[in-house]
Order: sequence, then structure tokens, then C-alpha cells
Amino acid sequence: MSDGRTRYCKFCGEQVEFMSDFNDYYCRYCYSYQTHSESIKAGGKESPKYRIDPSPPPEAPPVLPPAWRRNIPMFRHKEYLVMQAFLSWGPKYDIYNVTGHKMGEIKGKIISWGGEWSYFDLGGNQVAKVKGNPTLFKVQEKTFDIRDHQGNFKGAIKSKFGFLKRAWELYDERGQLIGRPNEEIWLKTNFQLVDPQGRLLLNVDKKWFTFRDQFRVIVSELIDPLIALAYAVAVDYMYFQGDRSSSRSWF
Repeated sequence: MSDGRTRYCKFCGEQVEFMSDFNDYYCRYCYSYQTHSESIKAGGKESPKYRIDPSPPPEAPPVLPPAWRRNIPMFRHKEYLVMQAFLSWGPKYDIYNVTGHKMGEIKGKIISWGGEWSYFDLGGNQVAKVKGNPTLFKVQEKTFDIRDHQGNFKGAIKSKFGFLKRAWELYDERGQLIGRPNEEIWLKTNFQLVDPQGRLLLNVDKKWFTFRDQFRVIVSELIDPLIALAYAVAVDYMYFQGDRSSSRSWF
């Protein structure tokens, strides 16, 4: 039951409303119920399950990192589930929050020389875009630019070609290195992004042997969720969903 007090989303910080039919508070900005008891289910055998606090949402907005507050509510979350959509032409994913409710979609361009993904909310509004530069040879540097809902450049994913492999690095809008893959755990049940000091920025926990590709994206407060999610999806697609016959040479 609602007590009539103004309350705020546990995830994005916007004001929530009480839905009497569901006996729960709901955030219409990031499509999140607040006291749902089931967490998202994806990842490897050792994947920890996100514990959802069953208490009512707070009466004051939660403190979020400054970079998160500048994002739209969809990109203020600590954790996402990304799942390949059924029966789609070209790359397409659905984005869920930790309570298992869909927040948006990612649609890849079917014919694109450099690779291109657009992010949409449930209203059909484009909220982000990732676009790669065309390359003729796999030894060339590959770059994906990340832009927000207003078209502002947010950062870039760059593939650095080394000895028989590529390393996908993430850069901010000023061209400064944010992080690179943690090669110690690469190609186990997950992959990680760490900053130059070795601090964990992003963990991607992938579920194997499923009918459709799915993985959890766990975001540290040290990184912008928008570019973290863009990095996770781009790298997952280029390695796991691209040309499998030559996927080793991408990295």
C-alpha cells in the first residue's frame, strides 16, 4: 500500500508512482518496478544474483555519480541483461533491467560496411548510436564512435592490433584511455574491462549454450553506463556473433 509520500527510483533517481493494480511502485522513466522479488537470470555458473531490496523506494533521490546523472534514466543502471531478439533480420538485442523488465532495444544495421547499432527506448526514440569506421583489411585499426540521444560524441571503442590478436580499448570523448580488456580472464565465462590502474570498470557475464545469445553487464561507478553498455554489446557481437570462421583474427 502507498503511504502517499513522494518516492524516487532506486535505480535512476527519478520520481516513481504507485501502481495499485500491481501493489508496487513504478518508474516510468526507466520502466522499473521497485520491489519486484525476481532478479534477472543470465550468466555463468558462478554469476552472483543481483539482490533486489524489497523495501519501498527512498524518499530522497539516491546519490549517483555525476556522469550518470547527465544520462537519460535508461543509462543510469548498475546492471543490465542483454538478450538476442527472436526472429530478427540482422543483429538485434533486447535490454532488460535487474527486475526483468524490458527497457529498450538495440538494432544493428543489416548492410553496414563499418558496423552500426542504434539504441531505442520503449517509445521508439533513438537514445544512443554506435557506428564503426569502414576497413579493408583486418590488420587496420577499427574504431566505433559512441553518441548519445542528442548526437553528442561520448567516446570510442578502438581495436589495437597486436601479435595475432586485437585488444578492444575504450576511450572517452577527449581521447583519453578509459580501459582495456583484462586478459587474465578473457574467454572464460565472462570478460572484463579494467582501467590503467587495474580497477574493474565493467564485467560481462555470458551465458553459454542458449538458444539466443544473452549476457549480463555489470557496471562500476567509475564508468558511464552508456559507454559501458555500448562497449559490451559491440565486443560481444564482433567476437561471438560476427564471422565465426575468422573471429580469432578480430582479437
